[in-house]
Amino acid sequence: MTTNIIIVEDSLTQAEKLRYTLEEQGFHVLHARDGQEALQLITTHKPAIVISDIIMPEMDGFELCKRIKSEPSMKATPVILLTVLSDPRDVIRSLECGADNFITKPYDEENLLSRIQYLLTQRAQGETTDGDSDPEIQILIGGQQYSISASRKRILNILISTYETVVRKNRDLLRTQQELRMLNEHLENRVQERTRKLIEEINRRRQVEEDLRKQEQDLRNKSKILEEVNTALHVLIKNRELDRVDQGQKILSNCKELILPYVEQLKKQKLPPQQMTCVEIIEANLQNIISPFLQSLSSELANLTPKEVQVANLVKEGKTTKEISELLNLSIRSVESHRDNIRNKLGINNEKINLRSYLLSFS
Repeated sequence: MTTNIIIVEDSLTQAEKLRYTLEEQGFHVLHARDGQEALQLITTHKPAIVISDIIMPEMDGFELCKRIKSEPSMKATPVILLTVLSDPRDVIRSLECGADNFITKPYDEENLLSRIQYLLTQRAQGETTDGDSDPEIQILIGGQQYSISASRKRILNILISTYETVVRKNRDLLRTQQELRMLNEHLENRVQERTRKLIEEINRRRQVEEDLRKQEQDLRNKSKILEEVNTALHVLIKNRELDRVDQGQKILSNCKELILPYVEQLKKQKLPPQQMTCVEIIEANLQNIISPFLQSLSSELANLTPKEVQVANLVKEGKTTKEISELLNLSIRSVESHRDNIRNKLGINNEKINLRSYLLSFS
């Protein structure tokens, strides 16, 4: 035969959860949403046990239990109250209203089922938790007096339930404390690890900053050295330019004062025509040395051979091919070949430009 259990719970979620737990154990479960509906179900279905929440609108669990225990037809029905046990007076009120047992919320399924089985076993054996004439006990708790009419067995059941609840809550508390301690240790390890990494990161950044400062200082030093080298190079170039100018002036002065006067004396002598021509060439070359012609010729015609430079110089002086051949002791064909090479290197080989005029443009 299926055992009926009535649960009284205004929360549909809590009721369905409890229904599922009981039906899994083979009980037939009826649900009442308040005290009045529960009284009607109890009268109609005669349940083996009533499980009721305490906090409900209109009629709470204490009042419902008192009504059940005051009716002769329902008095023998065991009542289990569900409580959060936030107030020690809940135990006294459970005894006062005639509750057979109570379970704390959130409840442990195994504990709930063992309490139900215990009460069912008592009822099957014909045992009751209360006698017909239990003497009333007056208890004063928190300034309020309570009248309790309960047998020793029911008081013992409530006390055992209280003790089991306290033990279970203490065990849960110890487990929670252990978990918190482990969590705290884990967090401390995480904090230490994070702190270590932060210190390493800070040290690494400091090292990077120090390296950057050293590199920056090194760059400044190298920049300073480069500036000094650049200044020295400017001074050196300037000195070289001054030396070059000074050397040019010395050459010019020596030519004018030490060579040209003797050339003039040779020209006044009665020399054979060929020797006079050589003297004139020497004079012309000296004039070129002290003029910008050769400088221009050297820069513009740097790829000319020394012999081609001599030919170009004589061409500039207006000497014919025959005269050049005689002065340089070359054949006419060789002089013509040198002239062709000079025109080719000057880039005027195919141009109708007079070679002498072109060379004079460098003066």
